[in-house]
Amino acid sequence: MMFRVADKKDYPVYFEKVIYEVDIDENVEINHNFLNVSAKTHGEASGVRYKISSGNIDNVFVIRNTTGALYVAKALDYEKIKKYELRLAASDNFKENYTTVLINVCDVNDNPPVFEKSSYRTQITEEDDRGLPKRVLRALATNHVDTVDQ
Repeated sequence: MMFRVADKKDYPVYFEKVIYEVDIDENVEINHNFLNVSAKTHGEASGVRYKISSGNIDNVFVIRNTTGALYVAKALDYEKIKKYELRLAASDNFKENYTTVLINVCDVNDNPPVFEKSSYRTQITEEDDRGLPKRVLRALATNHVDTVDQ
C-alpha cells in the first residue's frame, strides 16, 4: 500500500470561471468596479495574488492584486475600442493559473444634438382658436453619429 502526502502547494491555483464576460457602457465613471474574479487553491482563496498579464491596451483597467476586483482606470471610448480581452493571472507564490475576461464596451449617445438653424422664430395670434391644437413651430435636431467603420 502506498500513500501520497500532498502539501497545499501541490494543488494548482484555479479560477472559478475559465472565461468571464461583461458589458460596460463607454461613459462609466473612472474607478468603477465592474467585476470581481476569484481564484482558489485547495479550497481557499487566501494568499492568492492577481495581475493583468496581457490585453490591457493603454492600461485602461486595473486589478486589486489581493482581491481580484477589476476597475476602470481610464475613459472608455466605443468608437476607438469596442472589445477588450484581458488575460488575468492568479498566483499563490507556488503555482500560477490564468483566466480570460472579455469586456464589451457599449455605445452611449455621447454627442449633443445639432439643430438645423441657430435660432427659430414664430408668431402666434392671441385669440386664434381655430384648428386647435396646431403646430406653431417645428425644430429639427439630429445627433451626429460617431463615424464607425463597418
